[in-house]
Amino acid sequence: MGIDELLQRDGLSPATRLLVLAIASVWRGDWGRLEGCAQRARQRRQPRQDFEETLLQAVLFAGFPRVVTAFEVLGDAWPAAAPPAGGALPPDQQAAAGRALFAAIYGRNEAAVHAMLRGFHGDFHDFVLESAYGRVLSRPGLEPRVRELLAVGVLAAQDQLRQFVGHARGALHFGATRSELREVLVTVLGDEKRIEPWLRRV
Repeated sequence: MGIDELLQRDGLSPATRLLVLAIASVWRGDWGRLEGCAQRARQRRQPRQDFEETLLQAVLFAGFPRVVTAFEVLGDAWPAAAPPAGGALPPDQQAAAGRALFAAIYGRNEAAVHAMLRGFHGDFHDFVLESAYGRVLSRPGLEPRVRELLAVGVLAAQDQLRQFVGHARGALHFGATRSELREVLVTVLGDEKRIEPWLRRV
């Protein structure tokens, strides 16, 4: 579906849908679609900061090289008056905020996820907690519900079902509705028939 057709759908706010489309576009390297999302958000007077935060979060899901290009696309489509900076929690608050967010997302599975990550590599576990959760996902620029919907969307685009389930449950914990989850999946997968297997796992 095209961007404008998706924006006419109910069940997910246009502002959130544009961010979901944007982060999935970064993963796919679909720079024309990302540019279109930025242009429509600008026309709707959505804060540019929403896109800045989305691209910072995209580092965790799509990697540095794609996000370098994504910021270039954003800069062309929606120039900033000055280079953006800041927005993270104070450094002395990040670790505790990251741990709390991790616990809230994974709930009763928190210990098992910690153990899994440590089993992969101790430094990987620490990176996830300190950098992903403490420095990026705990940033107050987007509310946790929206950040989890972004994670849900990009993980579905990547066909990462198990991680999708964890973040979909996190989204529900933070107040998202099943209707919003459905619309996030429609937004990134494009075919309503494809989304039922995903929703059944949540």
